Amino acid sequence: MNKIVLLLVFPFFILAAIEMGSPYNYKFNYKLQLDKTTVEEAIMQYGKPMQRYNVKSDVASYVFLRYYSTELSLFSGKARITYLEFRDNLLYAFITASNFNRDSTKFSYDKAKDIKIGDTIDEVIYRIGEPSGKGKCPMNTGKFSGFCKKGEYTWMWLYANNGGMMNSNNIRAKALLVGVDKEGKVIEVEHDRIAIINEK
Repeated sequence: MNKIVLLLVFPFFILAAIEMGSPYNYKFNYKLQLDKTTVEEAIMQYGKPMQRYNVKSDVASYVFLRYYSTELSLFSGKARITYLEFRDNLLYAFITASNFNRDSTKFSYDKAKDIKIGDTIDEVIYRIGEPSGKGKCPMNTGKFSGFCKKGEYTWMWLYANNGGMMNSNNIRAKALLVGVDKEGKVIEVEHDRIAIINEK
């Protein structure tokens, strides 16, 4: 049990200047379906993951896949990350973040502060745009583990910036998590600023 807890909280943003990642088919991000996409389908579309973890517990079997690619210059950088969590071979949650122009996940963090319990998920999307991640409740992924214990789905908006090779240890992200019930009503909201530190 300790092993699964350790891996579930394993940080999913690890970008090192000496490890530039590898290009992958990020366009498949828009075709992911919870409870439908399988591990095999994801690997077929994305390619070989940069990292893969297989974890078995008394509850279920988990597979975690992580893809990323970066373009780092001395003082600035572009980063793209896709993190997939599967439970019993079916997609349970996915998180994406990118500051590349062609698939940026940037959203209005100021408008996100107005999201409140009782709003509908359609209203949320209308205000701040399409989410960059989605998962079933409760969340198991990273520092979001335990979010939305009583809801149906967690919707996520996440945008990360990279300071380039000269500041690669100070990658920061903005995030919004919204938990909804079966009717699509917001029942939980979490605004968060995340300091992401590289693991060496």
